[in-house]
Amino acid sequence: MNPSTSGRDVTIIGAGIVGTVCASYLLREGHRVTLIDRGDPGAQTSFGNTGGISPASVVPVATPGILRDVPKWLSDPEGPLHIKWSHLPKCLPWLLRFLRASGTERAKAISRALTALNMPTFDAYEPLLRDAGLLHLFHRTGQLTVYKSEEAFEHERFGIDLRRDTGVNVDILNADEIRQLEPALAPIFVKAHFIETHGHCKNPFGLVQGLAEHFVRNGGILLRDQVKGFEFGPHGPEAVITDSGRRPLDTVVVAAGMWSDGLTRQLGHKVPLESHRGYHVTLPDPRFAPRRMVLSADYKVAITPMEMGLRLAGTVELAGVDAPPDYRRAEKLLKVGAEVLPGLNAEGHTRWMGHRPCTPDSLPVLGSSPKFPNVYYAFGHGHQGLLGASQTGKVIAELIAGRPASMDLEPFRVDRF
Repeated sequence: MNPSTSGRDVTIIGAGIVGTVCASYLLREGHRVTLIDRGDPGAQTSFGNTGGISPASVVPVATPGILRDVPKWLSDPEGPLHIKWSHLPKCLPWLLRFLRASGTERAKAISRALTALNMPTFDAYEPLLRDAGLLHLFHRTGQLTVYKSEEAFEHERFGIDLRRDTGVNVDILNADEIRQLEPALAPIFVKAHFIETHGHCKNPFGLVQGLAEHFVRNGGILLRDQVKGFEFGPHGPEAVITDSGRRPLDTVVVAAGMWSDGLTRQLGHKVPLESHRGYHVTLPDPRFAPRRMVLSADYKVAITPMEMGLRLAGTVELAGVDAPPDYRRAEKLLKVGAEVLPGLNAEGHTRWMGHRPCTPDSLPVLGSSPKFPNVYYAFGHGHQGLLGASQTGKVIAELIAGRPASMDLEPFRVDRF
């Protein structure tokens, strides 16, 4: 595990789950790795993650028919989508690209790319979790998606078919079978689909913190600093410029989530990133909880049992990075929780808002730079950072070592936009 003298010097910008997994993989392969972030590892978006580890989560955010759904969502003050109207002019170009990605054939192509990224997630995580003593954080107890009506179930049929196209078994349950599987749920759901091979992480923040601690114990360098940009030489970036000054670099990986685009622009590419601001509430003593992760298709809310209590997470808010949180969005999650889990105890709950870094086509930017041989990208995982991080880290390690990537990276190119 100790860095060798034959490895490369790699600087990774961003210590969320994606950057930390990249750093962990690279250190295992003998590189000298420096991980830089302005805050603690996992303290931004990864902190509030819903926790789903869902290999067959291969349905893009934009699917056929979404244009018909958007007006209904926007007209509902408690709906799953909210746009701050002052932000609309800025995000409108992104929204138009997003809608163009919702056609049937385009959505299927995106799903195939997500299959390559997400299906190996458990296998790609396994060596890192084993080395760091974190295997106990993953629970492979399946995931249950519930529907209040036959109409709601049929509305999701396209996504269910995409999941089945991966080869996983998707069981369709009736109301009685739902109650047998999750007796804590209110008897308001008439149908569900259940994927037994899925699971969840019971402490996403603890996962990132544990990986980062193991990284440092084994020779990795973790710096708390703000990266502002780069100093360039004749062949590409030669140093990062931080609040603390200039730091020479050999190889750099941009993995700064929502904050990656400002750096990528300096490296010659403009990537359309939009924050899908998500909220959660965590209930320390919920009194009632499901046995596994439950997703409500009607409310677009995930309910996950975790070490610190029961987490309810969801909604998409388009308001930019700088707008203050609107915690009314979080409080609405409690109303959903009370309907789904009667008798739920919300006393002492905490609230959170974070920035999911979303591209219009639901695919991250992953791979090498076509402009500079020492630059690599690993950002824009949207709603699936925890899920896609492990294969992303594995691929970045393969590329930096000069090995062929274990998946087709063409759909993830930085210059595809």
